[in-house]
Amino acid sequence: MSEVAAHVLGVEEGRVVALLSSVLGPLVCEDGKPDGFRIHTAGAVTVVVIPSEGVLDIWVHHTQAWPSSPAFARFLAAGLDCTVRCDPGAEAPEIDPYSDALLEIDREGERIVAPT
Repeated sequence: MSEVAAHVLGVEEGRVVALLSSVLGPLVCEDGKPDGFRIHTAGAVTVVVIPSEGVLDIWVHHTQAWPSSPAFARFLAAGLDCTVRCDPGAEAPEIDPYSDALLEIDREGERIVAPT
């Protein structure tokens, strides 16, 4: 089991939850606050959604559905037709793992960007 994470830009939380439910099974909101984070579960899988100024930070714990955060981000970008950013991880060994660089994925392709 692993953890994956991504930052989804400009998409409503309901669309993200629906897309994740199509892979993980029905997600049930276990805890959350209207202005804060929400925790959804599907069996042993936990999804944490943190909204912030047009961006949803999505963390998925205890899943084997995606082997890495870039694979998860590609899934979200394709399924939601939006821009998604994530830690490039091992897919970009030339990037310092302690840098702020992110892998950005959208319909135009993939690129390394500095966060704004």
